[in-house]
Amino acid sequence: MKLLEVKDLNIEFYDVNPPQKVVKGVSFSMEKGEVLGIVGESGSGKTQTALSILRLLKSGSQISSGQIFFKGRDLAGYTREELQRVRGRKIAMIFQEPMTSLNPVLTVGSQIEEGLLLHTQLSPEERKKRALLAMEEAGLGEVKKLYGKYPHQLSGGMRQRVMIAAALVTEPELLIADEPTTALDVTVQAQILELLKEINKKHGMGILFISHDLAVIRRLCSRVLVMNEGRVEEEGEIHKVFEQPEKEYTKKLLAAIPHRRESLRKRRRG
Repeated sequence: MKLLEVKDLNIEFYDVNPPQKVVKGVSFSMEKGEVLGIVGESGSGKTQTALSILRLLKSGSQISSGQIFFKGRDLAGYTREELQRVRGRKIAMIFQEPMTSLNPVLTVGSQIEEGLLLHTQLSPEERKKRALLAMEEAGLGEVKKLYGKYPHQLSGGMRQRVMIAAALVTEPELLIADEPTTALDVTVQAQILELLKEINKKHGMGILFISHDLAVIRRLCSRVLVMNEGRVEEEGEIHKVFEQPEKEYTKKLLAAIPHRRESLRKRRRG
């Protein structure tokens, strides 16, 4: 059984006239424990595809047709209560800018524990213990001190690790990561990618990683979907897409990677 299967997904923005189709017939699947990347420029439909899995599309947009199966069951058939149980418990999501996702007036610890409060019967002491363990696993130091701090007291990289800890604490089977490293400097970005690799290996957690950057996708994912203007342009194993891209759009994205351009120049000089 596939962990996730998306079939002929179509998404429309209907708050514009005429309505705009932003995702057009997208299909893909993920195995348990797989790390799949979706890459494309702004407006390619990659984020809308990711948001649709948990029915988190903004007001004014909707899935016009298609199916999304999680472990063999169509998510469209879930009741609101069932979907709430899946969100955060079975499928977790982290976003590009944690300051817009974290509540500025709640402590880091209380926000990491929120999933446990919603989905488990653990005591306050047990929740705190699990939260501290998740913070350590997310690479945060001095976790007991950080537990009582507020988001604005942390650096961007630390806030992103808090978001990862909040996702990990309920031990989900699928993590959807929407551009989680874009706002970080190169060093911190590399650390977060390594952390996600470790989490995937340790827990066998499937990761759907959304990015506009093929170089980032290459470091983390085993397979990639290349999206352009709402459609899947190309799909395949990372090494194949990088070494033998079939579509012009994919070639254009690859040519935009700085180290790749430099490597090509060196080869030509040689």
